Amino acid sequence: MRLIKWVSLGLGALVALVVLGVLVIVWLVDPNSFKSNIEAAVRDNTGREFTLVGDIDLGFFPWLALRTGEGSFGNAPGFAPEPMVTWKSAQLGVKLIPLLGGKLIADRVFLKGADLRLVRRADGVGNWQGLRGSKPVDPNAEAQELRIDGIEIEDSRLSFVDEAVPRHIEVTAFNLTTDEIAPGEPFTDTAIAGVLHLDGFAPAGVPFGLEVPKAVLPEDFASVELPEFKLTFGGFEAEGAVNGTLGESPKLAGKIQSNEFDPRALLASVGIVPPKTTDAQALGKVRFAGSWALDSGAIGIDPFTLELDDTHFTGSFHRSAGDNPVGQFALRGDELNISRYIPPTDPASEPFVLPTATLKALMFRGSVELERATLDDIDMKGVTLRLLLDEKGLHSVPKPEGSP
Repeated sequence: MRLIKWVSLGLGALVALVVLGVLVIVWLVDPNSFKSNIEAAVRDNTGREFTLVGDIDLGFFPWLALRTGEGSFGNAPGFAPEPMVTWKSAQLGVKLIPLLGGKLIADRVFLKGADLRLVRRADGVGNWQGLRGSKPVDPNAEAQELRIDGIEIEDSRLSFVDEAVPRHIEVTAFNLTTDEIAPGEPFTDTAIAGVLHLDGFAPAGVPFGLEVPKAVLPEDFASVELPEFKLTFGGFEAEGAVNGTLGESPKLAGKIQSNEFDPRALLASVGIVPPKTTDAQALGKVRFAGSWALDSGAIGIDPFTLELDDTHFTGSFHRSAGDNPVGQFALRGDELNISRYIPPTDPASEPFVLPTATLKALMFRGSVELERATLDDIDMKGVTLRLLLDEKGLHSVPKPEGSP
C-alpha cells in the first residue's frame, strides 16, 4: 500500500510539474516570437506561402488554445498569385490533461471571416492538390486518435471556378457548426447556411440551409444514415430522412415533405423566367411529399402527393438509369381549372421556353387523370391527359393503340 501511495504521489508531482511548465510557457513566453518558425514550417511541409499577419495568443486550462488574427495560405504554383485561403481570426486548442496521457482531444475549431478560393484549370489540375507535401507517410506509424469538440465557421466565403466547363460557384455568408467529431461516432447537431451564387441566379443569390441532428457515416464512407434533416433553399423548405449505401453505384432511399412554396418566386431566383398564364395567380402554391429511392442512377418517387394551387394529386414517378432515360409518371387529381394555366393570347407575350439541354435532361412522359376539369364554359368529368416533355417542349400525345 505504501508503494502504491508513493507511486501515486510521484505521478501527481510529475503531472503538476508538466502543468506548471505549461503555465510558465503561457505566462512568460511570447508566442509571436515563434511566428516566423511556424510560417517556415508550413512552407517547408506544403510548398505554399503561409503568413500570420495578426498576433498569436495562448490560452490555458482546461484547453491549451492557440488564437491567431489575420492570416493567409498561398496558392499552388501555376495559379493566380492571390492566396488560396485567407481568414480574419482562428482558434485551435487541445485538452491538456488527456494530452498528457497521449490522447489528442481538440477544442472547438473557430474560423471567422475565411475566404476559400478553389480553382480547377482547364487541364484538370486543382489548386488544392499536393497539400500533403513530399514527405512519404510511414505505413508502420501508429494512427493517432483525434477527437474534436466541434467546428464553428462564421461569416465566410467559398468559391469554386472550373475553367474547363467554365463554371463559377460562390457561397457567401457561409456558416457551419458541428458538435463533437470522433472516429466511429455519428456527426451530431450539424448546421450549414449561406447564400448561393451561380451564373444566371438573381444578383442577391439564393439563401440556403441544412440542419442534420444526427448523421451516421462509417470511416470508409461506404454508407450513410440521416434519420432526420431540414433543408431550405430560397422560399422552399423540406424535411425528411436518408439512408443507404454510397460508392460508384449508390443505393439510397428516404422520404421528403415540403412546405407550401411559391414556384414562380423560386424559378425567378435561379434565373428562370416563370411561365405566363391566363391567371397570374396560377402556379402560385405548391406542396409535395413522398418516398423516394435511388439505385445506381435510376430514381423512383412512389408514392407521392402533390398540391398545385387548389388541386390535389397523388401519383408516382420512375426514371431509369443509362443514356437518354425517359421518366414515366402517373398523376391522379380531383379538380383542375385548365383555363387558369393556358398561356395568354397576347401575341406580344413571350412563350415560356426552357433551355434545350434542360429539357433533354428532364425528358419524361405520362398521364394525368382528373375527376373533374373545366375549360372556359366546358365542364368535363373523368378526363385523362397524356403528356410528353422533350426538346420541343411540353405537349400532348395520342393514346397508344390497344390501351384502354
